[in-house]
Amino acid sequence: MFNNRRSLAAIILVFALTLLIFSCKEEETAVEDLYLPDLNTLFEGYEQLEQTEAYASFAEKLVAANRDLKSSEISIEAAALFHQAGNEDRIAPLLNSAIDNGMANPKILSKFKNLNLDQNNKEVKRLNRRLDSIQKKLKDVEHFSMEMESMNQFWDYFERAKGDTANARAILKEFIFQGPMELRDFYAVRYNNIDNMYGQMINGSPNYYSYLKKQFNPDSLTALKSKTTRWMQNFKRIYPPAVFPKVYVVPGILNSGGTATEMGMFVGGDMYGKSENMPTDGLNDWQKGAIMEFSALPKLTIHELMHFQQNYGDTENLDKVIGGVIVEGVCDFLVELCSGEVLINDNLRYLEDPANNTKILSDLRKDLMTKDFSRWLYNGDIEDRPYDLGYTMGYLITKSYYENQQDKQKAIIELLNTNDFASIVKGSAYSQLLN
Repeated sequence: MFNNRRSLAAIILVFALTLLIFSCKEEETAVEDLYLPDLNTLFEGYEQLEQTEAYASFAEKLVAANRDLKSSEISIEAAALFHQAGNEDRIAPLLNSAIDNGMANPKILSKFKNLNLDQNNKEVKRLNRRLDSIQKKLKDVEHFSMEMESMNQFWDYFERAKGDTANARAILKEFIFQGPMELRDFYAVRYNNIDNMYGQMINGSPNYYSYLKKQFNPDSLTALKSKTTRWMQNFKRIYPPAVFPKVYVVPGILNSGGTATEMGMFVGGDMYGKSENMPTDGLNDWQKGAIMEFSALPKLTIHELMHFQQNYGDTENLDKVIGGVIVEGVCDFLVELCSGEVLINDNLRYLEDPANNTKILSDLRKDLMTKDFSRWLYNGDIEDRPYDLGYTMGYLITKSYYENQQDKQKAIIELLNTNDFASIVKGSAYSQLLN
């Protein structure tokens, strides 16, 4: 009798636990109750922070806004603001939270200038152990993988949203919360809000996205992964400290081919659908020109990998044109070095004309030490010259610097870690830009 009662009690307990588990899952999937911040609105007052110095209160605002999204990028931004406010005790817990949510940059602490953490603190000790572990993993080329799950899962949500435009925003929100973890960070760095997603994917160019679905197939992806891995192995030979983060191929909103984040590299799969049959309705002129063929994906991946290697000490000039062109240009140069394929593009052909070359060098000399990027980077709407000429000028400067140095490995270390961007220009064939 006792055994029967005990068995019955066990059955009841198992049943109760099962109900509890299912109820928890039910709560987890109640997407309509989750808070998804509009980051365009959230960051409206960001530029005024230096005047107000309200760093801590803005950091608290970010922490609250991130409660359901759990983006590692937002956690890191909040930690940076607490650092500026002098609240050092808030940094390690936020960075540990960022690691929980996918952050994979072992050098993240180097981004916090004059950081003074209590090394006896439990959270700090835990953080250091985890960063050491990440560093060991990322040194192995085998750690590299191209994660396609976001693209694979996207299509069902897209078809539903396209077929039910009244509820499309709610369906896209489901995609953010129910899809792979990396979508949370991509939302933070590129989507920013649901309206941006809806505006491009559903309202702007749905025919292009429907067409794009056919471009991503397992066979073509396997070949691209193999080529990218070979080039990464070449890079490891010429730059032993190299690290190899994950590459996440995600459905973007036609505004970026690739983005390096603290989680890894994001590649906008939407930017790799070019073909003769590509529908162009709903695409602007920049998008029509910027969309590349699927075969271009390995070079873009390597370019973004180089951003993950960069660790510059010249913080004074990092946000000036001199920093911008070197940061982007060295990535293009190292793609050439790793792949063995010499860079050929329309910008280089434009600069072959002596008159164009003279004008561009003159303009760059004027802008080099300013923060006016309008003629050089991220300027798809410029009319008097090809867009993104800063990439090309940075490529020419850094390639020339490398060729001028006897110790090539040391030159690569300097190109990726310099404390003085001007020294790169001075060591190249373009030193006249500093006159």
